[in-house]
Amino acid sequence: MKALFLVAVLNALFPDSLPVLPDSSQFYILNPKASRLWAVGGTSFLTLGSTYVYLERTWWNGRGVPFHFDKGRDLTYASGLDKVAHLAGGIFISETYYNAFRWAGVTQKKAEWLALGSAAFVELGIELKDAYSPTYGFSLRDVAAGTLGGFWPMAQHRSGFLRDSQWKVSYWQQTSKYFDERGIPRQRFSIDDYLNQTYWFSFSPEHFGGQHWRHIWPDWLQLSVGMGLEAESWSIRHDGLGGRHEWYFSPDINLVKLLKPRSRATRLLLGLIKYIKIPAPTLQIGPKVHWHWLYF
Repeated sequence: MKALFLVAVLNALFPDSLPVLPDSSQFYILNPKASRLWAVGGTSFLTLGSTYVYLERTWWNGRGVPFHFDKGRDLTYASGLDKVAHLAGGIFISETYYNAFRWAGVTQKKAEWLALGSAAFVELGIELKDAYSPTYGFSLRDVAAGTLGGFWPMAQHRSGFLRDSQWKVSYWQQTSKYFDERGIPRQRFSIDDYLNQTYWFSFSPEHFGGQHWRHIWPDWLQLSVGMGLEAESWSIRHDGLGGRHEWYFSPDINLVKLLKPRSRATRLLLGLIKYIKIPAPTLQIGPKVHWHWLYF
């Protein structure tokens, strides 16, 4: 099995020079599609396995409790921003798996459904982790939000507007309130620190105008609507205080359309960083109006 997996990985990396497997006096070339599917499965297993081990050591660190469902806390502690995070997570996962399955030779329709199933499976695994946490619990709402994000590749292929749209996230520690109220040392990053997270939906305005508008508007220039949490009104010391939502409006850039990468390495790099919102001048439009010369 190890030898088969190794050959699959080599086939994926060097598809034009396929190694062979000895069997008696004959040699059989491993099917390129099968080898790439093995690579997708093996990479997923290693990634999800290592992530689970890391979270098991850091999330509750030996303080696990019996399986239980969330009793409604997930609706209040982040004012629903965590649901947007799960939606975005489902989108990121489904896009990754869709591209991986297409690379492996799977048809578009099958890849869409496999991407949806992969997003739902990963989301289910996340909630099973939370189900044994002393602070959280299994949330059907989180599973639904993440699974909904799994439909993103399907939606993009059926809508020109969505095909040019992007979901992004930014994280910049403007306040340490999350760590202070929890009584833990300040960290460079915490997945549960929603006070410093902003989720963005970037779209191309050219789809709202006529043919003339499409000619004059740069196809790489987008507008972005962001959603975050207000630190002043947020607290976890009292139940039900999850903070008011902050809303932002900002320009954004579609790096793929701007740079038009040709090399595989550049396309891979842009595929990794396209989910990060580029810092830009930003207008905060709620709950109070404020201008940010550069919002990270």
